[in-house]
Amino acid sequence: MIRVVNLGDNSEREVQPQEVKDLSILNVWLEIVDPTENELLTISEKTQIPINFLRLPQTSDVVNLRLEPDYGIINFLFMQDVTSTKKAYPIVLAFSKNFLVTVAKKEIQPIINTAKERMSKTKIDPPSQVTYFVIDEIVANHYLQIEKLENLTAKMEEEVVEKTSSEILKKIFKLKSNMISFNKILWYERGLVFNLKKCDGNCMDERARVLFDTPHEELTRQVDIVETYREILSDAINVHLSAISNKINLSIKGLTIVIFYLTIVTTVTSFPNTVATFFGISQFGNTNIAIISGAILVSIILPFIWLWRKKWLTSKRLDFA
Repeated sequence: MIRVVNLGDNSEREVQPQEVKDLSILNVWLEIVDPTENELLTISEKTQIPINFLRLPQTSDVVNLRLEPDYGIINFLFMQDVTSTKKAYPIVLAFSKNFLVTVAKKEIQPIINTAKERMSKTKIDPPSQVTYFVIDEIVANHYLQIEKLENLTAKMEEEVVEKTSSEILKKIFKLKSNMISFNKILWYERGLVFNLKKCDGNCMDERARVLFDTPHEELTRQVDIVETYREILSDAINVHLSAISNKINLSIKGLTIVIFYLTIVTTVTSFPNTVATFFGISQFGNTNIAIISGAILVSIILPFIWLWRKKWLTSKRLDFA
């Protein structure tokens, strides 16, 4: 679908590809939604921009800037979801002093509509300024994704403190991977916006170049925020590993206690035969049963009292779950 927006009075209408040939593209925004090959070819012939520059990238991580003598081409990304799917939609903005062309999917239409609301209804908006409106709205939308990251990061911190499990660790690593991808895109977009200021007067005037200071600062701030959340997740991983290590230590301590008891029992049960063998007695059956029982009880009770005084036998210290 091709929509023509007049940058003077903000009026818009849909046109067919065959109607584009007779259009005047002076102070016009050509908005292409879910483009077909025929629509792209028509716009390419009208604007003299190569069709390959107008095609949407096949991958969802392309951020690029081309500054030609008479126009500029921007490949930008609209992040729809960072926390789970890492879904991003590309948008192509081709701008010159006379016209603006945007190529995008319908999913990005809310951003486009918001940019249109910022256009002046009493004077002509330069194409470069409308380009700024679109990019600024995309950058502002990043904060919605950052808010989701903040909530999910806080939730994972609480889960790590409450309990430890392999599932929580997997969630942390997945979210951290998503943050790395998001941060990479933010860095690319930040560099693109910075390089836009190098566009000469043929495609962008001085006033428009100054406007891009704002999204550049916002992207710098977003990079720092996402990096902070990544560090928080790294700390959560360290807490998780420390908790696992403590549980292993408690398990080893419990195993030591069991082995200690088994050693006591083995010593006690072999004691009569050892004494009998030492004194050359073939049988230890003549010994009073009370003495044997007393010796066994003392051998068990004394270690038990010692372990209890050391607080190794409390349920709190032996809770491995």
